[in-house]
Amino acid sequence: MVDASDPTLMLRFAPLLLLAAGLAAPATAAPQPVLVDCQGRGVVKPESIQIGCATGSVLISGIRWTRWDLNTARGEGELVVNSCIYNGGPICVEGKTTSYPAQISLAGQASGPGITVFSEVRLTFKNQGPAALNRGVYKIDNPLGPR
Repeated sequence: MVDASDPTLMLRFAPLLLLAAGLAAPATAAPQPVLVDCQGRGVVKPESIQIGCATGSVLISGIRWTRWDLNTARGEGELVVNSCIYNGGPICVEGKTTSYPAQISLAGQASGPGITVFSEVRLTFKNQGPAALNRGVYKIDNPLGPR
């Protein structure tokens, strides 16, 4: 038998009442997907993306994101290519830099416990990109460092 004067009665049945009324507690938000940078950090909405961390000769800069969620990330920016000359050292020197305005989308989601990572950058050039291409795809295979 239920004692209606019991002050804990409402607390014990509150979750059932919320479910019955369609007012269940909000689900825990999923973590934002990340792009792994050259230092192994997961970054949300980076302002730039380094392609080819070893040489630093290809970069997407000035990124303005219009969408960033678990399904997709979209924005605009510029692909900056340095036609560097490699002189045996760790960096490129004396190169000519060329920029190509582009639409950006990230894809290739991979998920693990508590993390989703984008692993592919797709570019659609507003005019023409390098080698007169209209589109380009770059793989991001940077290892994720300790979290």
